[in-house]
Amino acid sequence: MRTRTIWVAMLVLVLHAAAGASFAADTGMRIQIGDEAPEFRHEDLLTGKTVSLSEFKGRKVVMVEFWATWCDICIHEIPDLLKLYADWKDKGFEFLSIAVPPGEADEVRTFLREKKIPYPTFLDEDLTVAAGLYGLTGPIPIKVVIDHKGVVRYAHVGGYPPGDRQLSRVIEDLVKEMKKGNGRTANTPR
Repeated sequence: MRTRTIWVAMLVLVLHAAAGASFAADTGMRIQIGDEAPEFRHEDLLTGKTVSLSEFKGRKVVMVEFWATWCDICIHEIPDLLKLYADWKDKGFEFLSIAVPPGEADEVRTFLREKKIPYPTFLDEDLTVAAGLYGLTGPIPIKVVIDHKGVVRYAHVGGYPPGDRQLSRVIEDLVKEMKKGNGRTANTPR
C-alpha cells in the first residue's frame, strides 16, 4: 500500500510540474507561511554528511527547494540559484536542495557534479519530506524560506526570471532580522 501511495504522490508531482505556471499562485503544500518548518535529516548526496534542518536553527536563514532533474524550470534556474547561494552563503544563509523522484541517487550525483552544485542536496526517494512532512502535492520547483527561528516565512512555486530580486530581498530582510534579534552573525559561536 505504501508503494502505491508513493507512486500516486509522484504522479501528482509530475502532472503539476508539467502544468507549470498555471498553479504558481498556490504552493500545493500543507505547510503554510507562519507554520513551523518540519524537521528532516538526510544524507548529502555529494559529501555523505548527514544534514538536518534543525542544525541551522538560531544561526541561519534556510531555503529549502524541492526540484527534480527532469524538471525544465528547475534546470533553467540553476545559474540564478548558484548566484543567490554565492551571494548569501557567508552572510547567515543556507540552501538545502531536495530532489524528488523519479531518479536514482547516482543519476542525481552526476547531475550535481555536472552543474557544480555546492550546496547540500538530498534525494527524497520515498517522498518522506516532500509529501509526508511538507504535504507537497503541487508543482515544482518550490522554494520555502525558513527564518532563523524555524518558521516558514516565504514560499514560491516556479522558477525566477533572470534579474528578479524578490527572493534575494526576502533573504536579506530575514538575515537582517536574525542579526538584529540575536546580536550576532551566523559565524559567531553559540
